[in-house]
Amino acid sequence: MGDPARGEIWLADFGTTRGHEQAGRRPVLILSVDPFNSGPADLAIVLPLTSTIRNIPTQVVVQPPEGGLRQTSAILCDAIRSISTSRLIQRWGTVTAPTLTNVETVVRFLLGL
Repeated sequence: MGDPARGEIWLADFGTTRGHEQAGRRPVLILSVDPFNSGPADLAIVLPLTSTIRNIPTQVVVQPPEGGLRQTSAILCDAIRSISTSRLIQRWGTVTAPTLTNVETVVRFLLGL
């Protein structure tokens, strides 16, 4: 499978979650840096994607075929999660540099960085 890389889209299995958390199998954007992704913790920091587009400032919309997506999707920048790399099922592709920059801008705003 190989280690996930920053900016890649993977299919992940979130399993059971609570409240408004994204659940089940869904694409995620790998947000964490590569040294962390390949580190001893076996974790990756991810942002889930959804096909429900709400046009709110915390979503970054991605059009297929970017990232290997088959349908228009929104990266949920307000749903940052650290997951075990064992939850990553299949690599789909990589987002463009402008998309990753947009995601970084939103995440920085949300976290006050």
